[in-house]
Amino acid sequence: MGLADDVMQSIMTPGYTATGVVRVMYYAFYLLFATLAGMVIATRGNIHVIALLFLSIILFVTIRWFVAEMDALKKKEQQTKQN
Repeated sequence: MGLADDVMQSIMTPGYTATGVVRVMYYAFYLLFATLAGMVIATRGNIHVIALLFLSIILFVTIRWFVAEMDALKKKEQQTKQN
């Protein structure tokens, strides 16, 4: 099962099943970081580009925390269903 199939399945399945979507989102963030880092170098440290890089890093960390909380909640629900 490829990444595209995983994304399509997570879109069509109700509830939280976003493994493929989350992976694609992480790759998009990595490309954003690379682009902004290149822009910081190209603009010789423009404060606006540095601010955008800082904000994107904070957003990425926040999203990773939220996804981890959703995974923990999903595991907890599965454990209560088994008991």
